[in-house]
Amino acid sequence: MRSGRLRRNRKRNINLIIGMVLFLAAILFSLIGCFYTPYDPNVMNAELMNAAPSPAHLFGTDNFGRDVFSRVMKGAGTTFLVGFCVVSIGAAGGCLLGAFTGYFGGKADLILMRINDTVAAIPSILLALVFVGAFGSGTVQLIAALGILFIPSFARVTRGGFVVQKELDYVKNARLMGAGHLRIMFVHILPNLKSSLFSAIAIGFNNAVLSEAAMSYLSLGVQPPDASLGRMLSEAQPYLSRAPWNAVAPGLMILISVLGVGLLSLEGGEKSG
Repeated sequence: MRSGRLRRNRKRNINLIIGMVLFLAAILFSLIGCFYTPYDPNVMNAELMNAAPSPAHLFGTDNFGRDVFSRVMKGAGTTFLVGFCVVSIGAAGGCLLGAFTGYFGGKADLILMRINDTVAAIPSILLALVFVGAFGSGTVQLIAALGILFIPSFARVTRGGFVVQKELDYVKNARLMGAGHLRIMFVHILPNLKSSLFSAIAIGFNNAVLSEAAMSYLSLGVQPPDASLGRMLSEAQPYLSRAPWNAVAPGLMILISVLGVGLLSLEGGEKSG
């Protein structure tokens, strides 16, 4: 039994290390792209259209003769920035909503959670399409739309934790010692939800990256000439048979980041608990 537990812990540690390495590699790659790329990612060269990978262009060039390696570096930064902003908006709004409804309860909790559940039941991509259709396409509009639509998932996780935690002895003791509601909520209870929130943030980041890729693929997110991983996949589609490297590079970057964060959400959430 002890050996079985040791094997599980070893496997968990290995998965955590692999996830951390993949995630940090993707983030480092994108951060470097914010300050340096081998070529200007937006410069076109008609003589190098759909050129195959070579020492000069490691990932080849696209249908406009732009260096794919440079565009992946820049595009990954854009995609990850969208993911971080979306998760930040969703987590901040969702934690506040879930904390107040879960802690105080009552009719406000009932009404707000029914609205929350209704919004959460509708696919976020469909709501994002409506939002972008009303306010226009672009990076800022995409972040705002997805950020608002991610609030319900974080609110549900936070509310569930507060409903359980507020009945525990340490909260009752804090009340007896004169602690105010806000202090109990954000100093005593919220830190005890770090495990579930860690997993929610990791899963939310993955969903945000995939949502950005989907929206930009439909030309409703990041607009040309700016690069994003989803935008690059969209531009590569007509040339898959002649220049598959145009899609392989951004697709592989999405896979690495999502896999890395996914492993961290599974293993890191258990460790933080």
